Order: sequence, then C-alpha cells, then structure tokens
Amino acid sequence: MLKVEDIGYWYTTQTDYLFKDVNLTFEKGKVYTILGSSGSGKTTFLSLLAGLDQPKEGKVLFNDRDVKKIGLTNFRKKDVSIVFQAYNLFSYMSAYENIKTALRISGIKKTDEGDFIVDSLKKVGIDESLIHKRVTHLSGGQQQRVAIVRSFVTEHDLIIADEPTGNLDENTTKEIVKLFKTIAHEQNKVVIIVTHEPEVARESDVTYELKNKQFSIVNNAG
Repeated sequence: MLKVEDIGYWYTTQTDYLFKDVNLTFEKGKVYTILGSSGSGKTTFLSLLAGLDQPKEGKVLFNDRDVKKIGLTNFRKKDVSIVFQAYNLFSYMSAYENIKTALRISGIKKTDEGDFIVDSLKKVGIDESLIHKRVTHLSGGQQQRVAIVRSFVTEHDLIIADEPTGNLDENTTKEIVKLFKTIAHEQNKVVIIVTHEPEVARESDVTYELKNKQFSIVNNAG
C-alpha cells in the first residue's frame, strides 16, 4: 500500500541528516504510530508520507507508484487525508457544513447526501444537537471527531494524523484512538498517527519509533 524505500532527509547538509536509509511498509487494515520526542524529525517524516514535501533521497511509493510521479498535489487530493492537531476545520461553519464542503472539494457525490453526512457524524458521537452548531462551539474532542469524519468520507485509503490527541484529555484521547482503530480495521484503511505519547503508541497495531536518527519497531500487536 504505502512504502518508503531508502529515504533520507536533511535541511542544510547531508551529513547533518534527520534520518536516512529508511525502509518501512504500511498496510491496509492497520493503525501505525510514528513515535518520537519533540525535534526528532517525526513531523518531517509525516510530511513526506502525506506528500507535503519530498525526501532528499529515496522514494515514497503508493500502490507501487512513486508519489513524485503521481504528483504531490494529485496524491494529496485523491489518495491521502490529513488530520491535524489543531483540527483545521472551517471555524465559521457547522460540523455538517464542514463535511459537506469536504465532499464538494473531493468531488464525492452521495445519494441522499444529507442523510449520509448526518449518519457519518452520528457514528462518531456528534448527535443532532451538535451537527448544526458552529464548530467553535464544540469541545476539542468533538471538533477532532468532525475532522476524523472529514478524513474518511472522502474515501481515501490513507489517513495520516499529526498529533491528533495532543490537545485532548486522557479519556478523550482513548476514545479518539479507538475511533481510528475502528476506521482502519472496519473500513480497511491505512491509518498513520504521529505522536509523542507512548500511551497512544501502545494502542496501535504497529509502532515505529524515531530515536537517534533511526527507526525501530517497538511493538507489533497486529
């Protein structure tokens, strides 16, 4: 599904690299975490997986095609959804309107679109009393749920989340991680979570830790 082959990245000089010679595989139906401390390079690695940047060396492959040849813009539009720590919702819109806009941007057409949006939001705990409220009136956990719905209604196979629980309390964090697991396992998607929280990593199927400029598997529950 998604592979990185011999990739490396640095800012100024090759000798002062963030990571190099990285070979990892991400398969459908699993939740992966990229675990690392602040400044370790994990967010930069996420940007490569999401097509927001290109590696200095090596390849990122999606369904055995080089993302560079797919085109970064096409890849982001058609194949990958990103969930941000800060949610990145349209603050002047309701939860319903945010999802409707995501469908429009992606060119996804649904029969009975209104019912589809409502049902999708209800699945993550956004009920009738919240659906038409401006998202700024929702809690952080509720806004993150809306952002997660936005990521899967676009029908992309790859969902990448950047510190999605960083602003949430412990109980809400558990609920959000459980939601990601449900999406990966039941909808057969690749979910990759970048985090500095070991508690989040322990709940994933596979964890890759970036430490001292090298990746290693620290658990594999899958």
